[in-house]
This record gives sequence, C-alpha cells and structure tokens, in this order.
Amino acid sequence: MLGEIKVGRCSRQCYREKRPLKDGEWYYSVVLQNDDEDYERRDYSAEGWKGPPEGSLGHWKCRMPVAGEKKLVLAPRAVLIGLLRQMEDMPEQAKTRYLLALILLRRRFVRVITGPPLTAGDPDGPDSETAGPKLMHLEVVEDGSTIDVAECQIAKREAESLSESLSELLYCEASEIQQE
Repeated sequence: MLGEIKVGRCSRQCYREKRPLKDGEWYYSVVLQNDDEDYERRDYSAEGWKGPPEGSLGHWKCRMPVAGEKKLVLAPRAVLIGLLRQMEDMPEQAKTRYLLALILLRRRFVRVITGPPLTAGDPDGPDSETAGPKLMHLEVVEDGSTIDVAECQIAKREAESLSESLSELLYCEASEIQQE
C-alpha cells in the first residue's frame, strides 16, 4: 500500500561537504528511513553527490532559488484538469498525461475510482487478446466527473525529459496568475 512520507524542507546545507548551498546551485535530495521508523532528508551539492546512499527510498535533483528571481507556481486546478482532458486526444503524449494524472492524484484534485480493471479499447476486460493498456479511472474531486488515463511504463532514461516537459506545461510565474 502506498502512503505519504512526510519529509522536511531543504536544509540548504550539503550533508557531505558540511557547507551552505549557494543561490542557483543544483543539489540532490534523498529520503532515508531511520531505525525508529522516521524519515530523514539529506541534501547534497552536485560536487558532494556520489549517488543515493544505500537504503534510500528516493532521490531527486533541484536548484536552490535565486534571490529576486520570479517564483514559479503550479497552474490553477481548472487548467490542470482541462489539460488532462485535452491530452486524451494526443496519444503521443500518453506518458506525460499519465505523469500529470499522478500529480493530480498527489494533490488530491482527482481520486481513483475502484472497480474491476479495464483496458483501453476492450470493454470485456484485461483477459481479452486485444487488450490495450490498463486504465486508471479517476474522479475529479471538484465536480464528480470522470477521466480515464492509460497507465504507462516509464524508463529511467525517459524520466528526466518527461519531467522537464511536464514542468514547462504546469508551472508559470506567480505574477501571471490573476487573483480572483
């Protein structure tokens, strides 16, 4: 069963080099589970990064904010849901759409509807010889409408480019969003 792991914010210190991370500097963060079932976050400068420590649960790469730089924020909920719907007609964007659906799940904008697993293009279920990809059935929390998203396998070599393209789609400068 998947759950949420609560981890702290960036320490702004390189764990290995014991020095502050500089504005604009790229760094890596890892999450480890301690013996007492708590989770620990460690941040490493790019120079101090030697790969994830043994036993790490996950890691990611980030950049320290630059003072005075405009802050990027996630697009509004309605825009993200609309984008997920629009991407249904773009089969070449299936993996990006799947990642967007996972982000919306994480943010609790949508939830999974449980039921028998179905596959794309196959009303009889996944045992059929013509079965397509497994579908994730989602309900939009705000209005109860539903969206089906094909589950995709994403290779490690694809992850960074998909993440970058998704970030370009989802984030905008805070000043671009009109306050209602």
